[in-house]
Amino acid sequence: MLTPFLSYSQLHTHISNEKCGTEIITKSIEKKYPEYKKQRSKVNNQTDHWLLNNSNKQNSIITIPVVVHVVWNTNQENISDAQIFSQIDILNQDYRRTNVDAINTPAVWNSIAADTEIEFCLANTDPNGNFTTGITRTQTSQTSFSIQNDGMKSSASGGIDPWPQDDYLNIWVCDLGGGILGYATPPSGFNNPNDGVVVGYRYFGNTGVVQAPYNKGRTTTHEVGHWLNLDHVWGSFGNCGNDNVNDTPIQEEANYSCPSFPHNANSCNTTNSNGDMFMNYMDYTNDACMNMFTNGQKNRMISAINQYRPNLLNHNLCSNTPPTPSWNCVNGNCVDPNNGNGTYTDLNNCLANCDCGSINIPIIEDFQINSIPNNWTIINDDGDKTWEINELAGYNSSKSIYINNAEYAANGTYDEFILPAVNLSNVNSAHLNFHYAYTLWTNPNLSQNWSDTLIIYISQDCGVTWAKIWEKAGTNLVTTTPVYHGYNWIPTATNDWKFESISLLNYLNQDDIVLKFRNVNQYENNLFIDNLNINTTITNINNMSSKKKLIKIVDVLGRESRENKNTPLFYIYEDGKVEKRIILE
Repeated sequence: MLTPFLSYSQLHTHISNEKCGTEIITKSIEKKYPEYKKQRSKVNNQTDHWLLNNSNKQNSIITIPVVVHVVWNTNQENISDAQIFSQIDILNQDYRRTNVDAINTPAVWNSIAADTEIEFCLANTDPNGNFTTGITRTQTSQTSFSIQNDGMKSSASGGIDPWPQDDYLNIWVCDLGGGILGYATPPSGFNNPNDGVVVGYRYFGNTGVVQAPYNKGRTTTHEVGHWLNLDHVWGSFGNCGNDNVNDTPIQEEANYSCPSFPHNANSCNTTNSNGDMFMNYMDYTNDACMNMFTNGQKNRMISAINQYRPNLLNHNLCSNTPPTPSWNCVNGNCVDPNNGNGTYTDLNNCLANCDCGSINIPIIEDFQINSIPNNWTIINDDGDKTWEINELAGYNSSKSIYINNAEYAANGTYDEFILPAVNLSNVNSAHLNFHYAYTLWTNPNLSQNWSDTLIIYISQDCGVTWAKIWEKAGTNLVTTTPVYHGYNWIPTATNDWKFESISLLNYLNQDDIVLKFRNVNQYENNLFIDNLNINTTITNINNMSSKKKLIKIVDVLGRESRENKNTPLFYIYEDGKVEKRIILE
């Protein structure tokens, strides 16, 4: 008899992304525009001819003006300026070979690892000649975009139209569906109306909402390479193909993850003891494993700029002077609106009058309540599972705050709770203290290690910018023995919990400090937090015994002194101690 069953992979689906959609979009454009296919077929011969006659022509740095179009539906997709700035920095480091991981290039290829002498800047002049930050932001009703229709590139389909493609590198950052991390349109003599680069918002830059293992900005480095006429190192449209670059070894197929050198030696019926150049930006390895272009790739990109993108050689789109600043107070932070309409003309005056209403410590929350405190903020962009008060378990109590990762199948999504701003200007010490409980569902000894992640961030400007101060995942986050348990786990004993104290010493003498807890879901198991407090000491709070009696407090007319009868003000315990409980709302 055959017994029907669901495999583990059916029950517990995790992230699996193909890296690049450039070959897909190239075929699509060739089908839609026959002239593009005709012009693309000439590119390799034109490139060889240009290189033959112009080998020493390029003797100065080329700076490419970039406009980043953020097309967003949820707040998480509306990535920060800091995340965008980080990506521009990465492009400059990777293309100038100033990346810190350049030392990881195998010695055998150091002599051909290239400084491409190509740089990137956020344009500060828009097509009308006005000052710009080089960033546009477009809110859309589209929950995601597809490579099949390029919808993010058109205002008619929920995106934004490109700036003139001859003058700017247009990069669209959005929720890109279909498992694709990014794609680009290779150059040709055809004026492609959809020319540019598209990158998923989780793979752009190295800060903010980026997602490992594509969290070091190399997706954009890779796609800009395509935009500048580089093929995949194994040769596009076929294994053991030709990438039209002489100093990259022939390669059988794409590499994934992070191989060790030498890898796949003597493939494709060649004698090559060094194997694949898997650390090349035009392979498919993890971001942390990529670190080089070759001289041959550099020459091919320089040729592409000179032949197909010549306006990039001579422009002043990155040298505009910003207008005289004016300032507005936004969430306790002084922001320059760049339009002369600010409330304050002087920054110091703005700073003196701008705060986010911080409160003094201690803040103590044991979660023996029915809902999230009113002055806390929950970020739940996808509207699915999020942080909530539960009656399943607490540390020596019946309640805590938790998130149900076990039933939260949207891999990689973030859910956050943000504490009210606190004033640390009048204390000599400060600590963030809490208990947490977590276990894995899957055995970490399997070929893949899956885990949810807990990250704590701090802001010194009322939540405008954030810095990571604590992060744990995998067995580092686990608080149980053994490290994995059943599906939808609930802590049942005090030794299922761990106490954590984080010093806030570096943030004293400041009065607008905000902390937030971020859960990064990977569909593993429930995560619980209890007894959260910001205090001047390391405070390990043990919830009192549940054997307590409610005392009603009445005035001389017999009226109860609190309308909410479910939240008592006083407890009396078996040992005779009396506790007065004050709730700040």
